[in-house]
Amino acid sequence: MTHLELPHLSEQPLSFVPMRRDRSSSEGTDSRGPSAPVREESSPAEELEGRVVLGGPVAFLMTAERYPDMRGYIEQEAEHHRYHEVHLSVTFSDPGWGPALHSVTLRATLIAATGSAEQPIAWSMAPARIEDPAQRNVQFEIKPQLKVAGVEASIGALTGSLPKTGTPFLLALRELRSDPRWELKRTRNLPLDGTQRLVLVVRAPKEADTTMAVEVKASTKSSILRRYRALPTPLRLSATL
Repeated sequence: MTHLELPHLSEQPLSFVPMRRDRSSSEGTDSRGPSAPVREESSPAEELEGRVVLGGPVAFLMTAERYPDMRGYIEQEAEHHRYHEVHLSVTFSDPGWGPALHSVTLRATLIAATGSAEQPIAWSMAPARIEDPAQRNVQFEIKPQLKVAGVEASIGALTGSLPKTGTPFLLALRELRSDPRWELKRTRNLPLDGTQRLVLVVRAPKEADTTMAVEVKASTKSSILRRYRALPTPLRLSATL
């Protein structure tokens, strides 16, 4: 296994707009879909201003020179695929007023250049699941076949093999697909605070340029649950892989 050095990530505070279900969309008159972001005076997005900060993405090509322990697998796959490690982070800030953050979802969309018969996929994601506060402080390692794992010294690999004893604070979903995502949710033991690092290994077709766009959604919960989507300008962070 190879220990991953975490790179510096440029951070960007996100601005949000409320989401609601529009009646006209269910009647087929609104092309934006049932969850289109709209501005609402009754649900001010200012309560999320500056509270969610996205770091990255930063991508590195996974080569035999960078990972000599994985040389055999990389050279075996080189005829058909390229692999990239992608680093992101999400940071939460509590201003001490307004409703608490309830959940945040980061969804990546992986797209190959036009004409490619094969689409890129999330080959591996870490952390895969976090339930305990101690599991948030993890190191990342590359395992055989270029699988990434978050490792906490006293527990072991956080790859989803641990006993599932409660509601997860973090859950990685849609591995081996082109639309992977992490869901982070406030639990009884873990509020949404501090910074959470995330690592994704992308397998892409060898001859096609691949891009990744990141979409962020958030929700707050007081007497009612409110959902928001990040505004387009800070939303679409694209990285050529």
